[in-house]
Amino acid sequence: MHVLSTDRLVLRIWEESYFAFAKSLWGDPDVMTFLGGPLSDEKVYEKMRAEMACLDENGIQYWPVFEKQTDEFAGCCGLRPWAYSPPEGHELGFHLVKTKWGRGYAFEVAQGVVKHGFEKLKFPTLRAGHHPEHLNSKKILLKLGFQLVNEVFYKPTGLMHPTYELNSGL
Repeated sequence: MHVLSTDRLVLRIWEESYFAFAKSLWGDPDVMTFLGGPLSDEKVYEKMRAEMACLDENGIQYWPVFEKQTDEFAGCCGLRPWAYSPPEGHELGFHLVKTKWGRGYAFEVAQGVVKHGFEKLKFPTLRAGHHPEHLNSKKILLKLGFQLVNEVFYKPTGLMHPTYELNSGL
């Protein structure tokens, strides 16, 4: 099912048949460098199932992303409930497979998801975070207009991660 699209990308909903895509993303050591390391097949499956459950429970997930022209898997981007200390809200996240790095996809898809979150879902505030050494994620969040607000402890890395906030202005 098609959730939303940008100029070059389309977001769908996770399905059981997408396991190989999920493994190519969350099982890749390079992709997972700043996220606590690559996941085993069992953990990849659990993560994919958690995204499906998030959709069932909250109507949102980190949706799988595909190129429009080639229908190749590019990664995931989406929203989930903010899981850290108050205030409540929704978190933006994005991960791309290594073969799609450097094409501007992360900014493009994140911008589309931010617009979707504010305009269609009517969320007043979005939050996001990144590994303290992941400068590309920081650049994307700042370019989207997110403002640094604090840090939260991210268990998979064992580090405090900078966290950001963006208000809809509504």
